[in-house]
Amino acid sequence: MNGSLLSCMREHRHAVLFLLYICVIAALWYLPGVFHPASVEEVRQWVAGFGVWGPAVYVLLYMARPLLLFPSLLLNVAAGILFPPQIGIPCLAAGGLGSAVLLFYMARTGIGTEFLYLHGGRWGNRIHQYLSDGALNFQRMLWLRTVPLFPYDVISLVAGCTRMRFVTFAMTTLLGILPGAIAYNVLGEALGGNSGFMFSAVLLVIAFGIPLAFWYVGGERRHLAGVAVKAFKLDK
Repeated sequence: MNGSLLSCMREHRHAVLFLLYICVIAALWYLPGVFHPASVEEVRQWVAGFGVWGPAVYVLLYMARPLLLFPSLLLNVAAGILFPPQIGIPCLAAGGLGSAVLLFYMARTGIGTEFLYLHGGRWGNRIHQYLSDGALNFQRMLWLRTVPLFPYDVISLVAGCTRMRFVTFAMTTLLGILPGAIAYNVLGEALGGNSGFMFSAVLLVIAFGIPLAFWYVGGERRHLAGVAVKAFKLDK
């Protein structure tokens, strides 16, 4: 009996792990005392309450964010309000990379294929095929990280469903995070009254507008649009 149960679980391990992840997310959502911020100010007050441990708590909160189901924008802006640039930028980059790695490995162990089956649709399959070219997946992943059109968490999940090497995923994610981390940190400082708002707005345009312009003018968007949609299959 136990042997047949274990055999069945191994055969359907992706579905089992998917259900496990859903249970963990549901538990974190409904358990009392779990932090679910609804504003930048809530993030600021909660992290500041940890004193000198605030930067470490911020990074851990950012890493766990995909399981807590709140938008990364709250943490992006809060970094500049909470910390000076020499602390805020590395914390934002480390937290953003950590949350991406979490989703990447969740996809590798089960949740990714079910997510694409249920919610990926035509564009989910297209992005999967776009990232599956081993010779081009570094530059293509970097495009998806720097152009502000593609949902950050979704791209992490889809990348985990391809044969992309972890080193490629981590390097492109970190490189893609840095311009936005700098811009958001300056924006947070401006909102906190510590720098000029116009300067932060210019940095945001540079960090996100320039990659977006090159994406359209350079023709890379046509490469994505021209990818043939195939039946989705999880790469192992």
